Amino acid sequence: MSNLVPVNLQVPAHIAARMGVPSALTASLAGGLSKAAFPKISIKSSRFRIKEGDSETVLNTLDLDVIIVGANPGLSKTFYMKKWDPNAEPEAPECQSSNGIAPDPDAEQPQSDLCATCPQNAWGSAKTDNGQELKACSDRKRLAVVAADDPSGPIYQLEVTPAALKGLNQYQRELKMRGIPAEVVKTKVSFDSSASFPKLLFQFGGFLDAEAQAVVDTLFGSPEVLEITGEAVAAAPAPAPVAPPVPKVAPKPVAVVAPPPPAPAPAPAPVEAAAPRRGFGAPKAAPVEAPVEAPAPRATRKPAAAAPAPAPAPATAGSSLADEIAALIGEVGVDDA
Repeated sequence: MSNLVPVNLQVPAHIAARMGVPSALTASLAGGLSKAAFPKISIKSSRFRIKEGDSETVLNTLDLDVIIVGANPGLSKTFYMKKWDPNAEPEAPECQSSNGIAPDPDAEQPQSDLCATCPQNAWGSAKTDNGQELKACSDRKRLAVVAADDPSGPIYQLEVTPAALKGLNQYQRELKMRGIPAEVVKTKVSFDSSASFPKLLFQFGGFLDAEAQAVVDTLFGSPEVLEITGEAVAAAPAPAPVAPPVPKVAPKPVAVVAPPPPAPAPAPAPVEAAAPRRGFGAPKAAPVEAPVEAPAPRATRKPAAAAPAPAPAPATAGSSLADEIAALIGEVGVDDA
């Protein structure tokens, strides 16, 4: 995160009531600068990368299952003055057009008022190393896609470069020949391994289930999708009307009254935990293992009670008292009885 604005700020009491309230000036500052507000799928070095603001995440996969939820009906155009370098850091183009008709309002160096009459948009305005004629301003197709396994997650911008436009056209034509609308299928996007540069391939990935279809049906033509595809620019809210100046009137003398004690500063709002990452690059949930039941304890056999010792036989009437005593203390043997 950038440190341009400190995180732990002590908000003065007279400003606390304005925190979090929509500001016309803030909206004006954001005008024309919000194109990076949505995530993009980059294909630099033939790897899928998710770019969100200043962060970039390289995905550990060479194919993506997506659902196309929007497409610019025209071709967007991008013009770079520098020759393409696969190892160079990405930079903003000198001129670009989202609708292919005229340069965008925020284009740094517009090359013409209209794309149709722009010299950079003419064949032969650029050539390959082997002399093949090209256009210096390249055509691209802007798509809005969601992850097939998380259709209610983030919406991404995917730009199809000139080399892959033919493959995309063939894919949509085959769907059309079979009467299959593009909005009811999953599309597998991968890289052409035979190309020496990033080139996308498109392939049928199966039909959507009813639950996913209900979600994506709400996305077609939505303001967010139209902004991602370049068909519409998010309009900034109109600035609040400015009240006319009030004529100054000489203040009447008033009695001096002690100012009331300052109101206590409002308690800081609780910090909410960051929402878990969704869409491409989100961690997969670990499978839930069934709990293992502890074995039942074995029943132990109780030891048998010892048999009671036999009671001594009662003395006969003819026995003498001495014989009984001798028998008890074991001093008289059996043969002496």
